[in-house]
Amino acid sequence: MLASIAIFGDGAGMTYPGGKGRCYKRIISLMPPHRTYIETHLGHGAVLRHKKPAHESFGYDLDPTVIAWWGDRTPRGCTIQVGDGIAHLKERRFTGEELVYCDPPYLAATRRSRSRIYRHDYSEAEHVAALTVLRNLPCPVILSGYASDLYTDLLPGWQRIDVPGWSQAGAVVESLWVNYTPSDHLHDYQHIGATFREREQIRRRRSRVLSRIQALPTPERLAMLEELAAADTSVFLSVASRLHDAGRSADTPLLNRDAR
Repeated sequence: MLASIAIFGDGAGMTYPGGKGRCYKRIISLMPPHRTYIETHLGHGAVLRHKKPAHESFGYDLDPTVIAWWGDRTPRGCTIQVGDGIAHLKERRFTGEELVYCDPPYLAATRRSRSRIYRHDYSEAEHVAALTVLRNLPCPVILSGYASDLYTDLLPGWQRIDVPGWSQAGAVVESLWVNYTPSDHLHDYQHIGATFREREQIRRRRSRVLSRIQALPTPERLAMLEELAAADTSVFLSVASRLHDAGRSADTPLLNRDAR
């Protein structure tokens, strides 16, 4: 994030206010399909590092030491650079196929500690300026922060989703604001589920179902896929398009056992 590393440090875990080492799964499970991903306040980028890659991704941070940390950690297809992510948004020509994730330094009035904990903090005026840019973007936006009257006033019509969690100071409730209505059509399904237990239950259930499908004779597998495609053509085409964009082979795990 633009705030870079907390002055007391965090490694890749980002334990300062706003670090996403613990709640990145909830953020990823809100992301609609997109071809371009833009993260304006990158830091160590727990969200970027764990989400399914987009066709192209961009990460910005004002702190050169943060950008240097990425080095060979930079995922393929990502552009990581020193810079003001909000300024980039103002200059970019949007197509509507982007997703912007903004995780600015949290508003000082909402933090338990009013002392300086970010290398690049935001004044209230800078928060206002950033939110003014975000609310005028012609694409889906996810914004992180703590609930505040300022954000409520500046983001009319945006949905706020509260995420209980923990910080070094104890229990906290982080908030996510989105300018769209979350749906079942996601960019990345690997983290679906509101809690760890629910995610594990879903993972095990998916694994069992997939194993059963893969064990079927090829004609039965293909018949099942055809019926699924006919039941919801738009979803099937969306998945096929995303696999193509990711450079995947046409032979998916459901088909490659003996389809040839």
